[in-house]
Amino acid sequence: MTTAPRFSDVQNHWAQACIRELAQRNLVNGYPNGQFRPDMPLTRAEFAALVQRAFPTVAPVRPGIEFVDVAPGFWAHAAIQAAYRAGFVSGYPNRVFRPNQPMPRVQVLVALVSGLRYTVNRTAAETLNRMFADAAEIPTYATDAIAAAANAYLIVNYPDLRRLNPNRDATRGEVTALIGRALRLPGVPLQYVVGLEFIVIQPQFAQADAFTEGLARVKVGSRWGFINPQGQVVIPPQFDQAAPFADGLALVRVLTSRQRGRV
Repeated sequence: MTTAPRFSDVQNHWAQACIRELAQRNLVNGYPNGQFRPDMPLTRAEFAALVQRAFPTVAPVRPGIEFVDVAPGFWAHAAIQAAYRAGFVSGYPNRVFRPNQPMPRVQVLVALVSGLRYTVNRTAAETLNRMFADAAEIPTYATDAIAAAANAYLIVNYPDLRRLNPNRDATRGEVTALIGRALRLPGVPLQYVVGLEFIVIQPQFAQADAFTEGLARVKVGSRWGFINPQGQVVIPPQFDQAAPFADGLALVRVLTSRQRGRV
């Protein structure tokens, strides 16, 4: 892991910590002048390059296709091919991709749900109306996927938690935050993550982290365990050290008495 670049235009930006987190992992890049331009719209080509770097192990679901407006020498040609094969992006009729076209927020969310194989919610209306004041603005084709993204605590809405603004162009900072949530990385401001406001757990732990893959690590006394979003203990506190879940696993450690004496 390398040292994160210091972008000159993200100081005090709401997504600053998330941008820095992804930059440190070489998942996002800035511009030659040292800027990140967090409030600039993200293009389809840039999105393809980002998901290729962020999710390199997603298995292909279809063969590639040569788009008439993406030349082999285009800087994002390989990334667009990889993102298309993995199911993150599709083209337009007549093999057109429109690489320089900005992506609306709704398209970014549908792309992530599709490429990451989230379970699609078939009873979306209740979920969307409960979570979003502008649910009526969500295109019909996207309602199931948006509900699935909300149920997975993927959606980040700034500054108004209840406004999805589905048809507004997604910014570079917003997409960085969404990728951070999908990867369950630190840095995303949890107060803007849709759905977490409905999780109410009474104070009872010495320490607690954000939920990843449906579980959160908590500390009782000197030991770590895991709870579900309802506050129920799923794995009793028994570990001296524990990391958040990732890909269905969590790294834990139980020290010997001698090791505890040295800590």
